[in-house]
Amino acid sequence: MTFASVLASIDVTNPMLFFALAFCAALTTAISKAGFGGAVAIGIPILLLVTTPRIALGVTLPILLVIDVWVLFSLRDKIHRQLLVIMTIFGMAGHAIGWAFFDYISNDLLTAFIGGMSVFTVILFFKRQFRPPSQPTASQHNALHMWRRGGFWCSLAGISSFISVTGGIPLQIYLLPYKLPRAFYVGTAAAFFFLLNLSKIPLYWNLGILNPDVVIVSAGLLPAIPLGVWLGRKINHLLTDKQFYFAMHVVLGVTGVKLLFDVFG
Repeated sequence: MTFASVLASIDVTNPMLFFALAFCAALTTAISKAGFGGAVAIGIPILLLVTTPRIALGVTLPILLVIDVWVLFSLRDKIHRQLLVIMTIFGMAGHAIGWAFFDYISNDLLTAFIGGMSVFTVILFFKRQFRPPSQPTASQHNALHMWRRGGFWCSLAGISSFISVTGGIPLQIYLLPYKLPRAFYVGTAAAFFFLLNLSKIPLYWNLGILNPDVVIVSAGLLPAIPLGVWLGRKINHLLTDKQFYFAMHVVLGVTGVKLLFDVFG
């Protein structure tokens, strides 16, 4: 069985374009995490330009897991454990909701949701550039307050992560008020998404999102990860975090608008 025949089995009509964009999506994610401590959720929107949401989710999951392992290992001693417990409990609950209702969500609705969340991410990013977040109050560090906020935002992160790999947006809203040092922010988020992504394997397999052909395609993209790690470190010396994320959010915004136009235009 050739790689082209595997792509054909998952309804990829233009193998060269698909592989080029899929490799770019994996590479961008690896560059962002390796060089700048976190990923802009751009991989899925890029893949949706050439395939369905379900195929994009399945192909992306193994790649995310490999990157998660690398990031988590490098930041294994930079995890806020109290927050991680809260995040994981409600994140898993969100996953259960996403799994229960996934079959009722059409491809157009998934594409629109991912496009909308992409545009929303860009709006939040540029809003923070002109209007920095307010200083945290004492209540925002209270354990009960953490649990209350986690019940909403981390559950939403779990749902969003399951159906569109956009869980970073509500998680960002949850974590930012606690003003964690950058290493602890990235380490805690990495541990959270590693646990969530690991739990997706049996659930995605049950839904048919993951299957042997999708795993083979994903394995073909794994060389993008070490290349992305190397490029991320190189780019880190050339661009500041602000410059890199500015560029990535512009690309994400254009891609998100394109996806929304494809559904509603």
